[in-house]
Amino acid sequence: MLFLAAFGRFLNRRRLPGTARADAALVFGMGVEWKARARIGTAAELFHRGVVRHLVVSGGVPVDGVTEAERFRRALVAAGVPDRHISLEDQASNTAENCTLSLAVLRRHGCRSVVLVMSDFEGIRAHLTARKAWRGAGMEIFDCHAPSPGHWTPHGWWLSREGWYWTWHTVSRLFRYRLLPHLWRS
Repeated sequence: MLFLAAFGRFLNRRRLPGTARADAALVFGMGVEWKARARIGTAAELFHRGVVRHLVVSGGVPVDGVTEAERFRRALVAAGVPDRHISLEDQASNTAENCTLSLAVLRRHGCRSVVLVMSDFEGIRAHLTARKAWRGAGMEIFDCHAPSPGHWTPHGWWLSREGWYWTWHTVSRLFRYRLLPHLWRS
């Protein structure tokens, strides 16, 4: 069980900036509704705690007549984040595109440090995808992933069928997208 818990912590990579705040948080598109709520809550908390100065929401998939990015922007404004502190990337349809297409938005705002906001079990995949997409761009990457209570937990994911499902979902993509070599590349 110790190995399984350690593996859960590996998937849910977490690292926040020390005493300085990061320039921005990149909030990845939603997938399913419970993921969206968790990511919005995590992003709003990072902003309100002063961990980040700006939010970039990324996602071009239509949801209820608007893009994921616009839906997230509206929810973040409703959560008290001033609209001027939110930028949209509304073309991406997957994690790789979230990273690639958001780089121009991050640069436009002078960002050099970014906190990634993805679901906890997808934390390592988001980190490695960003590292791959931003190689040589000079971005410092931090991680603060949204919790998935009732769906997945790093300390007990193996105790439920859904926990196994989401873990396999992430691990298979680490191989399919050839992300593992980026563990060792800076």
